[in-house]
Amino acid sequence: MKPLAKIFNKPAALPTISSVVMELLAMTRDPSVQLSSIAKAVSLDQVLAAKVLRTANSAYFGRSGTVSSLEDAISTIGIHNFRTTIITNGLLKALPDAPGIVMPSYWKMGMHTAFMASALAEKVGHDREEAFTTGLMQGLGVLLIHLIMPDEAAQVVQTVDVFDFAGRRSVEQSILGFDNAEVGAELLKRWKFPVSIQKALVTYSNRSPLPDMLGQLLSVSSAYAFGVVTGLDGSSFAENIEPEFTKSLSLTNEWLGSCRHKVSESVQLMNV
Repeated sequence: MKPLAKIFNKPAALPTISSVVMELLAMTRDPSVQLSSIAKAVSLDQVLAAKVLRTANSAYFGRSGTVSSLEDAISTIGIHNFRTTIITNGLLKALPDAPGIVMPSYWKMGMHTAFMASALAEKVGHDREEAFTTGLMQGLGVLLIHLIMPDEAAQVVQTVDVFDFAGRRSVEQSILGFDNAEVGAELLKRWKFPVSIQKALVTYSNRSPLPDMLGQLLSVSSAYAFGVVTGLDGSSFAENIEPEFTKSLSLTNEWLGSCRHKVSESVQLMNV
């Protein structure tokens, strides 16, 4: 039996992402699709529709209580925020609680990783949605290991923090014969997510050679989110970024400091 088969030989136990989510993401990337068609598709998912309307009516957009139609709501929050709402809502519905993982902290880690990755992507001219999705999906492998192999997962977290996704990899390889990044990439392959995202999940912790741009964005944003989850003083975050990434991404203390508030606001807007 191949090592990953220990996770994937029970398809019924694996989470699945809604086909509606994937269809909506595809529609938002097709310039020929009318906004009315997107709104109609959203209306088929009552939870998602309510989330989009609630977001549009939040104080963040300055239109509290005035947005009543889905078309108006999508226009108000913008296509980028709409896409992040779609994928976040889809993942929230897909993922069950797992033994040994405090789920509010899991989502806190995922959302901070995703929004920091998006902010970094905007800075360097990379695709923001791809970066956001990559950050949000990073923890999938950890969740699956805890869900399907809880006893082995308990051994892993005896020596490394549950949310130190990069630090867990060597421990998992020793105990399981595979690691959380490989599991996450395999699940995304089965969900038919882009190969670029699968590759970033597996390579983001590489140092020689450095990962590609998406992998670098994930590495920095994941380190940032881990600091948030573990209570690290935000002012010291820049000191924990490896010099190779600071140089490659042209990061400064000033930019990182200004970005922290923006990321925090974005996470609060999603209200996960």
